Amino acid sequence: MIKKCLTRIWKPLLFLILAAAAASALWVWSIKPLIAKLKGDVILPEDIVTADKGTVVVEFKSQGTVMAKQDIKVTSKPSGILQAVYVKEGDLVKKGQKLALLKPGRNEFEDFKPITIYAPADGTVVKCHADSRELDKDLSERNLSLPRPGTFLEGSYDNTENATCFLRLVNTDTLVIPLYVSETQVLQLKKGMPADVEVISLGSDAEPLPAAITYISTQIEKSGDRWSDSKGFLVLVELPRADQNILLGVNTNVTIPIKQRDEVLTIPSNALFEREGKSYVFKYLGGNKAKRTEITTGLASDTTVEVTGGLAEGEQVLTALPYGESW
Repeated sequence: MIKKCLTRIWKPLLFLILAAAAASALWVWSIKPLIAKLKGDVILPEDIVTADKGTVVVEFKSQGTVMAKQDIKVTSKPSGILQAVYVKEGDLVKKGQKLALLKPGRNEFEDFKPITIYAPADGTVVKCHADSRELDKDLSERNLSLPRPGTFLEGSYDNTENATCFLRLVNTDTLVIPLYVSETQVLQLKKGMPADVEVISLGSDAEPLPAAITYISTQIEKSGDRWSDSKGFLVLVELPRADQNILLGVNTNVTIPIKQRDEVLTIPSNALFEREGKSYVFKYLGGNKAKRTEITTGLASDTTVEVTGGLAEGEQVLTALPYGESW
């Protein structure tokens, strides 16, 4: 008898429990917020911030690739055949040191006196960049070494770009990050400005590396193979290598502080509302009331705005529009 009774009532009871849960969820998530809106109870605690003294920093940000400040392409003036190579990749050489012996001429039967190729500067011996034909090959088939004796080098007396690259001399004691910036950006930058460099591969927890601007071009340039395939005003950010293991070719985020003001009244940038050239905030008056107030502003960054008038320290403003306001 009891079992039959329970069998009869469990389904209606389960339905009532589910219906109560649905009604509760509807009240919490739909009806109650609607009533709050109709009453004007729409100001959430997380939308209230306080105007406080702080620092505003305007920063220039860009991305760039780390390169060696010195990266010299070594070529031969006359065309000829390599007879001897005196260095290997990774060797540290001094200016004037013998690198190779070249026999001028198109073949071994041309009777020209061999000439020595000397190092034009101090640096580490590095293989030349692979040409397009090498890049199309599988890694196992690529020539990953310096040119060997018997290799023909095309020479040039006036333009090294037309000559065969024998090797490169790279000095990694000082690294540079080339940036190509717009006309508006270049006017904000000055030689000597400090910069922070974040090596992307090290992760966001790694400490930024100190650097500085050492060169700013005075005209728009289009880069070649030396830096990157970009166009704009060339800005070089110099990064001393010191004891840090920074590899050539790694990508970086570069941040350069342009202007800074300390101990000024600030609000978050999302608390500022602008219309027709004027700036406004919504002062929080307590309860669920706010008042639109015109203010004057000074320096502004992506996250912080300096307030120069219309607001006092300690006053609270909203970071979201009050209900009923349209912008």
